[in-house]
Amino acid sequence: MHPLEKMAPQTRSEDDPASPVLSTETLTALAHQILGMTTADVAAVSVTHQAIGVTRISRSHVRLTDSGDTLQLFIRTAFGARSEVGIQLNQLDPDSLRRAVQYAERIAHEQPGDPAPTEASMPIPPQTYSPNTSWSDDTARAWSEDRHAVASTLVHPVLDAHLTGTAFIGVAAEAKMYADKQGLFVAGRSTDAEIAVTAWDPESPDGPASCGWAGEASRAWHTLDPHAITTEAVRLARLASHPVGFEPGRRTAILGRPAMAQIVRAIGRDYDAQATLMGFTPLSDHKLHDRILDERLSLRSDPNDPDGGYLPFGDRASPRRAMTWLERGRLMNLAYNPYFAAPSGVSQANPFPESLRLSAADASVPVLTVEEMIANCKEGIYVNRLADIEIVHGRSGLMTGVTTGGCFLVRNGKIEKAVRDFRFMDSAYFFLNKLIAVGRTERTAFGYAPWHGDWPIAPTIVPPVMVHDFNFSALVENV
Repeated sequence: MHPLEKMAPQTRSEDDPASPVLSTETLTALAHQILGMTTADVAAVSVTHQAIGVTRISRSHVRLTDSGDTLQLFIRTAFGARSEVGIQLNQLDPDSLRRAVQYAERIAHEQPGDPAPTEASMPIPPQTYSPNTSWSDDTARAWSEDRHAVASTLVHPVLDAHLTGTAFIGVAAEAKMYADKQGLFVAGRSTDAEIAVTAWDPESPDGPASCGWAGEASRAWHTLDPHAITTEAVRLARLASHPVGFEPGRRTAILGRPAMAQIVRAIGRDYDAQATLMGFTPLSDHKLHDRILDERLSLRSDPNDPDGGYLPFGDRASPRRAMTWLERGRLMNLAYNPYFAAPSGVSQANPFPESLRLSAADASVPVLTVEEMIANCKEGIYVNRLADIEIVHGRSGLMTGVTTGGCFLVRNGKIEKAVRDFRFMDSAYFFLNKLIAVGRTERTAFGYAPWHGDWPIAPTIVPPVMVHDFNFSALVENV
């Protein structure tokens, strides 16, 4: 039994597998217990419990294996028109809960009256939610079991190929709940998993600069294929050996899924309505239904996406709906949080997207594989992955980053040789309007990226693309 469960008011049901996070039954009983303690006119409780297990392999040796969980419980109370008071704690024993409720009530009684209650203090009406499909029992089990066993599967094929490498194995589980005294209750759990491998020749003078990267990510652990991941990393590492310098400039680029995942995740924040309407994003100069990307592309989010579903509710129980952000390259929606929607005259909030799916607009758009894109390229650069993405200018969407994990010169329909990594400086709103071809959409691993915040990264489901005039601005060694 998880240590937090010993303090909780109810244990898991017998058919719930061993899980690193609180069960829905426990969350339900916890909500009843806390709300039953308070006499406040308005009261709400929210819980977020997240467990993350990470294994890091460096130079073909396990260097770190770590597991931990964090619990955040937030109790809000208000009396009449007095301002709402919130108390945060991370203890579930009855005495701690009772003291927290009593303290919140005492402070709430002392608050001055508020003739114009804020959106946060107003009761939330009944809500309708999509089904939750983002939990996987086998991923929950892998948090403490299978994650450790897979390390040797990643290391041995790399060593057998006379290479060395690094790898990242991550497994996460999360439980969230919101309940209030007016009868609103919603709870759900989600899981996620990712494996990524980088391989290179330790005898090469270029070292990790000539490496191959491969990875997979999924809500369900059993769908990951460690052998296939390692095989692809080894293949790319051999192909990337002995890279040569090549002149930077605007060139045809074939961007693999790992490269596109970095780009799409970076531009996803542009759909925040508040930032856009305040003039801070590339969408600020556009109106709904304006075309901003190539008409062969669409961008969507869906809590029940088969490759990247997510919990169907956000903060303060706001429903998350399936949303189309771009349809045939045209701007269709912006993301309004519950606090910004009403002042903006938007009747129904549609919170910031969790997963992002960039895909061919419909079945009429020809879909090519990376191999077919290479075969149709007279001269260009194939980029397996990008890293260190940073937004240089928010209003234009200008971003920079570096190629990594395999960068190759393509000539006359074939990969001719490996080239040294580039820095790029470009806007997705430029090069995704120079589209030549689009591939099949799949979820891809994001890789270890501390500049994007804590792992896991929300599911990013993208195609490879081939574009004109991608700006390779400099060789990495010259930056």
